[in-house]
Amino acid sequence: METTNGLRNLNERGWRVGFANLFQVTSGSFWRTKKWLIQTGIWFLCLNGMLASLLMQIPADKLSQAATSFGNIRTMEAIQGNPIAFAVMMFLTVCSLALPIAAIVAGQEAIIGERQSGTAAWLLSKPVSRPAFILSKLAASAVGMLVTAVVIQGAVAYSMLSLRIGAPWPIAGFLGAMGMTFLNLFFYLTLTYMLGSLFTSRGPVLGISLTMALVGPSLLRSLPVIKDITPWAFFLNVTDEVPLGLAIALGQPPVSITCIIGAALMCLVFTAVALLHFQREDF
Repeated sequence: METTNGLRNLNERGWRVGFANLFQVTSGSFWRTKKWLIQTGIWFLCLNGMLASLLMQIPADKLSQAATSFGNIRTMEAIQGNPIAFAVMMFLTVCSLALPIAAIVAGQEAIIGERQSGTAAWLLSKPVSRPAFILSKLAASAVGMLVTAVVIQGAVAYSMLSLRIGAPWPIAGFLGAMGMTFLNLFFYLTLTYMLGSLFTSRGPVLGISLTMALVGPSLLRSLPVIKDITPWAFFLNVTDEVPLGLAIALGQPPVSITCIIGAALMCLVFTAVALLHFQREDF
């Protein structure tokens, strides 16, 4: 982009018309300002600040025994008895509850905010396709949150855990858990984009999405079938068994990845509905 205020001509066709321009403008409004530093700092204090506090409370004489028993942890009772595993569980649980709220706020502003301000109608009067409008903003939001809330925070958390146990934390398992953290975040981001395309005011968008984020997981015990199509069981214990994401973070092989596949498919469904409905929207 030559500036963040105008769009330049690119050789794009079909649904891609305007995608690169809009992606650069949206990304620039985040990365070229202090927004990304502020967001990174907030997540650092909330997530890694809590993790550091928990790790510092673990007596040195319990570290070695706790670190060597990860493979034997099969129940939530065992998690409670292992201070390092408990710290990791709290870190991932807070990630699974706090990050979706940020995704919901970002998602509703991207669609509802620009529609109410008239920016959406103005942009769509330019050589910009409607799918490009949705996908460019979704991609920019996803990348921004991936870097500031998942990659950077995950790298800091991994370093702290490795230093505390005096050996590298199982890298494959930790990457898998952070990947599930991003999928959980992306689930709510795409959900909010879909709701933003269906409704014209913030009330229903925020109400439905926040209800799903805060109340939805409590339905897992009464409606266990939904754990296969939502990320709610990634890190929240539905039974006495260790949640899938936590087990993976501790270096254990996954028992089933059905819920991962289901959540990923729901993201695609939410995105498809947003694109189809926005395509018929009158501006």
